[in-house]
Amino acid sequence: MDAWKFLVGEWRGASKDQFGEKGVIETVTAFSAEPGERFLTARGESRCEGRLLNRSLSVLFYDSIAGKFRRETFFSYGFVNHETEYARGEGEIRFDVRTEPSPKQFEGLRWRSFLRKVGDAEIATGLEVAKPGEDFRAYGETRLRRIP
Repeated sequence: MDAWKFLVGEWRGASKDQFGEKGVIETVTAFSAEPGERFLTARGESRCEGRLLNRSLSVLFYDSIAGKFRRETFFSYGFVNHETEYARGEGEIRFDVRTEPSPKQFEGLRWRSFLRKVGDAEIATGLEVAKPGEDFRAYGETRLRRIP
C-alpha cells in the first residue's frame, strides 16, 4: 500500500464524451487512509454539465492471502463493483470487475478498471468493456490532478 499513499488528498479532473455520457464530466475525489493505514478510501462525485451523475465510495486494500489488490466501490446508482487485480506494474493496477447487482443494461458485458499514476500530481482512472467473445475496448478515462 505504501506506493499508493501519495493519493491521500483531493483530486479533480474532467473527461469529455466518456462513460456513455455526452458532454464534459467533472470528477472530484478525496482519498484518505481510512479506516487505517492498510486501506485507502475514496469518496467521489461526478457531474455532467452540472447534473449529478453519481457519488461513489471505494475502499482499496491489499489481500495478502491472494497476493492481489482488491477494491470495493459502491455507487449511488445502487450497485457495487467488486474489483480484483489481474495485472500490476510500476504505478498501475488493473482490475477485473464484477458488478452486483448487475444493471439490466450491463447484462452479458465484461468490465475491467484501472488506476494509474501519471505523475506526482496526476492520476488516471478508467473502465474497459467487452461483449462476449470480443476484446476489451475503452469505455472511459478520467485524468485527475491533485488539488493544492
